[in-house]
Amino acid sequence: MTARPLWYWCLLGALTMSLGWGLRGSIGGGSLGAMIPGAMIGLVLCLMLGREADSGLIAAFAAIGVGFGGQETYGQTVGLSLRPETFWWAILGFAIKGSAWGMLGGTFVGIALRRGLHTKRQLIAGFAIMALGTWIGWRFLNHPKLIYFSNPIDRPREELWAGLWLGGLLMLAWLHARVPSLFALYGAAGGGIGFGFGASLQPWGKAVWPSMPLGWWKGMELTFGALLGLSLVLCTWRLRHELAAGETSPARGTTLTRAFAAAAIAIALAITAGRYLPVRFDYTVAGGVLASLVLFSESIAWHTAITATSAAFAWDFLKYQNFAPLPIAWTAVAATTIAVAMIVARSPRVQSMFLLLTWTAVASAFRYLLPPTKAGREPVTMLIVFALFAIAITLLAEGGSRPVNASVSQRE
Repeated sequence: MTARPLWYWCLLGALTMSLGWGLRGSIGGGSLGAMIPGAMIGLVLCLMLGREADSGLIAAFAAIGVGFGGQETYGQTVGLSLRPETFWWAILGFAIKGSAWGMLGGTFVGIALRRGLHTKRQLIAGFAIMALGTWIGWRFLNHPKLIYFSNPIDRPREELWAGLWLGGLLMLAWLHARVPSLFALYGAAGGGIGFGFGASLQPWGKAVWPSMPLGWWKGMELTFGALLGLSLVLCTWRLRHELAAGETSPARGTTLTRAFAAAAIAIALAITAGRYLPVRFDYTVAGGVLASLVLFSESIAWHTAITATSAAFAWDFLKYQNFAPLPIAWTAVAATTIAVAMIVARSPRVQSMFLLLTWTAVASAFRYLLPPTKAGREPVTMLIVFALFAIAITLLAEGGSRPVNASVSQRE
């Protein structure tokens, strides 16, 4: 572990996931976008615990786990929160959806941090049970819309919160392990409070400061991310002596052939299968398969956390640029993805991967300034906030990577 106090890690974790969540809202959204804050907070926890040897697994599981909640729909729930007569019903919906999001993210973080508790077979069975539970909850509660937090008049949206809750709880019951359960509890609390409170800022903020330069939707995202990141840091701090690394050797690099194969698998499952499977919970299925493969390959783990995530927002760039011919744009995206895969393959280390993901994501968000777009006040303010957050967490991460000295170790 490092010598930094609790407040330091709380600040780094909150800023990191706040930035990641803001980036998610600006880069595609959905489950793939949610992998950004997931991978980022996973790497922060590795820095906190000195977990270098298995950091790829932890970052990948954090990315996949937070990605599950990205399947939820909440745009119309925001609309309900802006009306006084449906405000509290909407906030209840946000709390339920946010807690499901945080619970699954926390569960996967806890599984990765105590990977040795379960065999591969037990974990793969747990992922299958999660998918089955997700189907049951969706089929018998969300699909018939028995409890509904979107537009109650025509009910156009397929919600998924019940499926996510049931799937996560059944997997936890199957694993029957203390650390994943604690992370699930902290994640549910942070996600529920973060999403509920963040959503309440929209009507309250618009009433008090309607012209807030950043916009209250982005304020909701940043608040949600900050409180969820804070909750995961607090749980990690509580268990820090149990989870701190006993062995800190960094992961070894791999050949480019293996790296490209691993990157292709991660991208195919996270991006392609996660979008086009003919089920409402497509990412749950694809994420479970991807998590299973991560158990067998450190290379797939790193390329899931970094390369696939980077590819997702690089490809999202194609939707927004219209100044370059499509073949040239696709060539640039492919070249960027290959370059990231090569960097990851060389010698993946926690701090360098954290900074790589952070700054490539922030750079991608600056597409709002590309011609012929005329960016308004909110996008410009958002980009300034992103840059300031990225600078802050870069400086904090530099300090957080310093090893603890002997005297501090003895005091702990």
